[in-house]
Parts: sequence; C-alpha cells; structure tokens
Amino acid sequence: FEAAMARRDPRPVWINLEHLSAEAWVAGYHALPSPHPRLPLTKYFFFPGFTEATGGLLRESGLERDRRAFAADPAARARFLARLGVPAGAASAEPLTVSLFSYENAALAGLLDAWSRNRRPVRCLAPLTRNRADLERFAGRRLGVGDAVRAGNLELRVIPFVPQPDYDRLLWSCDLNFARGEDSFVRAQWAARPMVWHIYPQEGNAHHAKLAAFLDACCAGLPDPQAAVAREFSLAWNGVGQVTRELWERWVARLPEWRRHAEEWQKKLIKQQDLCSRLVQFCQSGL
Repeated sequence: FEAAMARRDPRPVWINLEHLSAEAWVAGYHALPSPHPRLPLTKYFFFPGFTEATGGLLRESGLERDRRAFAADPAARARFLARLGVPAGAASAEPLTVSLFSYENAALAGLLDAWSRNRRPVRCLAPLTRNRADLERFAGRRLGVGDAVRAGNLELRVIPFVPQPDYDRLLWSCDLNFARGEDSFVRAQWAARPMVWHIYPQEGNAHHAKLAAFLDACCAGLPDPQAAVAREFSLAWNGVGQVTRELWERWVARLPEWRRHAEEWQKKLIKQQDLCSRLVQFCQSGL
C-alpha cells in the first residue's frame, strides 16, 4: 500500500490522525513530518486538541444552531424524552436530570448511593453499556431497556442506545452529563452543560496524566475553591479517591457555577476552527 502511494502522481498526503489529548506536548508535535525510511513519502502527525496550535475538535457546521433551537423549545425536549420512555416531572419537583455513559467504574456505587440520599431528587438516564454489572448490582436485579429503579431520591431509568443526533439531544436535555472515552466526551462539551469525564483507563495509569492535563485546561481561570472541587470530583470518578455523599453535595452546591463555566468553555472552543476544516486545509497545502 505504501509502495502504491509512492507511485501516485501527485502523491497523496499521508496523515497519522492521533488521539485527542490536552497535554502540553501535543502542540509541539502537531503536523510534524516523518519521512519514510525507503520511499519518497512523508507521514504527518495530526493531533486533535483544545487550542489553536493543534488540529481542533470534531464539530459539524450546523451543530450549535441545532442546539440553540432545541434549547429554545421545551416542548421538543419533553417529546424527545418521552420517546426514550422518560415521563415529564411535576413542575414543582423537577429532578436534576443526569445522563450516565461510562466504563466499568468502582466509583459508581458511591455516586448512586449519594444520589439516593441527596436532598434534591435525581433522575439518571443510563444505557446498558460496560457499566451494566455496576448498575444491576445497585438495582439488585437484571435490568432491561425501559426499566426504572427507585431508591430514595434517585430514579434510575434504563434508556436505549440512540443514533448520534439523538445522543446530542440527550446531552442537551440533561442538567449534567457523564461522558466517556473520546467521542462522547467531545459531544458533551459542545452541549454547553456541566460534564464529568470518565477517561479510558490505560495500563500503568497512563491516563491520569491526560486527565490532569484536561482539568488544567478546563479549570484555568476558575476560582481556586471551585477548581479544587472540580478536580476532586473528577479524580474520584476516575478512581483516585472516593465518590461520597459529602463530595457530591459539595459539587452539586455549585451547579449554577458549573453551568456558567460549561457555557464559557464551549464558547471558547467553538471560536476555533473544527478538526475536519483544519485537516482539509492541511491536506490541500500539501498537494
């Protein structure tokens, strides 16, 4: 395949599209060339990222327009949640609505317990994914799509997996989103809602440095007490410490601040050129 590329005229632009990271070294390695040892070919490393010095983030052009239209239509939100089997709450007791998308997580039991004993009702919308065993352990039974589990002030509803546009609507419909990996992590940031990331665990806890780098970037400019709560909660969710009722209550007490910060962070990111546009421009410059 490489030999076939070398025979092409003009030769194709060869891109090594890397994983997303907020680590400081990414900007220095973005777009660097790597000449082939034998063939007249050069591979370029392209790093997605959170600054202008990187390759940017995936974002389609109409996403923000669609989000704003959805946010301005409460009836559309109610219809969407009803399609997922989620009834509307009473106006006088609307619960805190949370989407939960995570890997296997030992911290989940503590979080669900904290929600069940929290003063404000919590409605958790969760598909059955790699955390299924954790959810069923809490429920004490097998779960299926459409099931609801009630424990104290927690209502856990099992929702189906949905197409990507509906996942965005789910994020837009919630007060708080737990996202995982890379794709849902980015979509949760475009949702301009408070978000907690479950980073993909790596051998030797290599993912901890990546999580810390993102927290450094995202928490920059926050008052020290707020940044400290964000870090403590995020680290506990990712296995560094414990998610307790006390920690959750300290986090949720700052919900209006998290909302403002999520909106400001999204506005900062959305001013940057998206990953696909930067990739196209880079390829065109090399042809």
